[in-house]
Amino acid sequence: MVFFTCNICGESVKKPAVEKHYQTRCRGNQKNVSCMDCLKDFYGEDYVAHTKCISEAQKYASQNGSFSAKEPRNKNAQKQESWMDIIRAILDSSEYKLTGPVRSAFQKLQSVDNVPRKKAKFENFVANCIKIPRQQAAQVWDILEKEMNKMKEAKQAELAREKAEKEQQKKEAEQEAPAKKKAEKKHQKKDAGEEAPPKKKAKVEVPEDAAAEESTNGISNDFDWPAQLTKLVAKEADGIFVEKLRKKLLKKYTKHLSVEDLTEKQAKKFQKRFDKQLKLADSLQVDGDVVKIAS
Repeated sequence: MVFFTCNICGESVKKPAVEKHYQTRCRGNQKNVSCMDCLKDFYGEDYVAHTKCISEAQKYASQNGSFSAKEPRNKNAQKQESWMDIIRAILDSSEYKLTGPVRSAFQKLQSVDNVPRKKAKFENFVANCIKIPRQQAAQVWDILEKEMNKMKEAKQAELAREKAEKEQQKKEAEQEAPAKKKAEKKHQKKDAGEEAPPKKKAKVEVPEDAAAEESTNGISNDFDWPAQLTKLVAKEADGIFVEKLRKKLLKKYTKHLSVEDLTEKQAKKFQKRFDKQLKLADSLQVDGDVVKIAS
């Protein structure tokens, strides 16, 4: 609620009581008030548009640059502002053909910033605080309700339109995704072919069972797992940790494939093959986390 100070008599007056004040105590004088919060002066009917003002904390924050006041959290402020927008829309519209008394009632409502939004409370408020007859209050409420429903329908239509647009965009994106993905995959294959042309390697005869297994796993056919494992372990007299052995073998394997790093799929298959070959190697002995040459 905005409070004013009468610049003629010095009395503090609530905004809804300004009109009555200049009809009684300061009768015959032109309206001249100043806001108690922002100290701004208003003449005539200018005060009507001053519906809310800065808080005390904000007022002192402007004087002290090192202090930053937080905005007060008022959950109903937005709803009240929307309500006042409806009243202003009715006054500006030519659709309702307002009579003199009804238009005057809306103008009075426009100057108040705490108008109730329920029918029963609204009728009591305008009857007791703004002194509008109940029959006229009912007419005002009917017009308000009609405008509210119209705005609600317009908002729902706008939301439905936005939802339909989002769904259409999503549908179009889903339709374009497979073709885009296919084109990107083709482009990546082309770039990979240009950057790393396949090397010609001498064919090594591999037993049919081993060849079938290795082709299934996607592992190189000509990498001698048992020999490489035995060679690495033999270099360590006291044995070598399994993890260290795996890293050294991985380094040799990537060098054998002429690549810097394995793909995620290749790395998983390498780990699986490493564990299997370590168990099958007759020349090696696994003791806990350490691998040694079998005695």
